[in-house]
Amino acid sequence: MTFLRRLGIVALFIWSSCAAPDAEIHLAPLVSRHTLPQYQHFESVGGMVRYHKEADDSLWALSPVVWRKDFADGEVEASFLGGLGRYEFNPSRQRTYARLFPLLSYRSEIRADGIIDTDWALLFWLIAGGSSSDDLENYFWFFPFGGTGRDFLTYDEFSFFLFPLFLENKKGERTSKHWLWPIFGTIEGSEQGWHIFPFYGETTVPGRHESSYIMWPFWNQATVDMQKPHPAKQWMLFPLYGKTTQDDYDATVFLWPFFGWAKRPSTDYSSWSFTPFVKFESGGQEVERKIQKVLPFWMHHENAQTEYSAFLWPFFWHTKDHFNGMEREGHYFVPLFMHTKTQRDDGTQQRHLRIWPFLSYEFEAQKREALRVLDFGLPGFLDPEGFSLMFGFLYELWVNREQIKPDPIVVHEKRAWFNLYHKAEAAGHERWSVPGVGGKWTEPDGTVHSSWLFGLIRWRSGDDGGLEYPAFPGPGWPDIHRVAEAETVQ
Repeated sequence: MTFLRRLGIVALFIWSSCAAPDAEIHLAPLVSRHTLPQYQHFESVGGMVRYHKEADDSLWALSPVVWRKDFADGEVEASFLGGLGRYEFNPSRQRTYARLFPLLSYRSEIRADGIIDTDWALLFWLIAGGSSSDDLENYFWFFPFGGTGRDFLTYDEFSFFLFPLFLENKKGERTSKHWLWPIFGTIEGSEQGWHIFPFYGETTVPGRHESSYIMWPFWNQATVDMQKPHPAKQWMLFPLYGKTTQDDYDATVFLWPFFGWAKRPSTDYSSWSFTPFVKFESGGQEVERKIQKVLPFWMHHENAQTEYSAFLWPFFWHTKDHFNGMEREGHYFVPLFMHTKTQRDDGTQQRHLRIWPFLSYEFEAQKREALRVLDFGLPGFLDPEGFSLMFGFLYELWVNREQIKPDPIVVHEKRAWFNLYHKAEAAGHERWSVPGVGGKWTEPDGTVHSSWLFGLIRWRSGDDGGLEYPAFPGPGWPDIHRVAEAETVQ
């Protein structure tokens, strides 16, 4: 038999043993497809390209460029360009949010009062506008030439012309006007005053407070809480010395902000500090709290709702919180270690463990469980889940995730780096495989299907067991993600 004839026979055998187009295939890191009842997962190029679906929730991603999630209730989340771009849609209130930092931002939603409210901005908010269906919140500005705005920063409304030539802003019943901001200004309405900055300025809220300054910031004085039986009087010769008195409360600051002390004998309150290194505070009646701080060695804070301690600040932390029917305790070694445990009155629990950058573990009772090996997301700095969706295919050596849905399926998934090992369990089915080597599929009735050597050797167990047709490149198991009624987990 000639070489070409033998090669042809081999090619014919491989072609005749190819898996069906919709069968499972595991050739990671090139391409993989896995299915279970109401579950399917596809990825290519080591996870750069991914499609994942569980019940009616789905995710697709082209990492690190873009990812998108679609939820059963119609909610959508998407991110692109490493998080610079973001898109969200919430159908319950027709809320749409989009941004491409720093070029544009857009938000539109139906408010609780039924009004459609829309805001947009371009180029670092230099150009911005908005509208509402009742025409009460229409605005537009082009900085610094002119325009109007609403609900921006702390102001309800503002307008300007050739800023800083003229600026007017409103907050509640208070209106302030500025010419050559911040030099000349007046205040009208619920608060009254005027200033020629920095030489002199004064403001008054009738019956509540009065304040003034001369050569700001060197001399300041104020009387506040005038509506109370004992108003508070404050003055400061900056930065040398300052004083605040109210009834039996007496506070002094010297060489601001470094030295300060205060006391109120009626509530056994006392405080003294050498900012930012040392502070001791205790007592109080309306808001009782305790502070002990000798930085960087020790810090402790305690009040009615929270308590935390830090040793060798800012590295070692222990926290306790109790409010709104929730108890949470956390231990931290910034930025390498974090462990939090949350217990609610309804009995539900949450746990979060992170040993950065080696692994992270999240658990929420009756909802989800996830383990990631190598997770570079930093709490408070980066969104761990979003960072994982963008770049996880590069660094996640191991992922152990359990997604629990109220109806109708529980999915437990394990995945090695570049998907070189994949295992999934749902509705009593269990499938695992290693590309080229093989794997097993266990059905709810206990039948086991084995597939080895690129799917060329396959068999099943049970009374009707025996050899199965080859399914190159393996494992070749049938697509079962469309099963409508998930089988009960044994």
